Amino acid sequence: MRARACIKCKEYMVIHANNPLNQNKMEFFERKHHLHTLITVNLEEIKDQYQIIKNIGSKGSSSEINNS
Repeated sequence: MRARACIKCKEYMVIHANNPLNQNKMEFFERKHHLHTLITVNLEEIKDQYQIIKNIGSKGSSSEINNS
């Protein structure tokens, strides 16, 4: 699974390419972090070091992804 991550804020979003709602949230994530360094990585590489963004405006721990 792939994720888009902001190196400065240590936040990430999981990429669901065929989900229009996820694409809209991803656009917002990229606008919010447009002056930061964004990377696309495998989720396993960052999930223990970064916080997941499930809903725009709220943060969760990386363990939440395992519960969904």
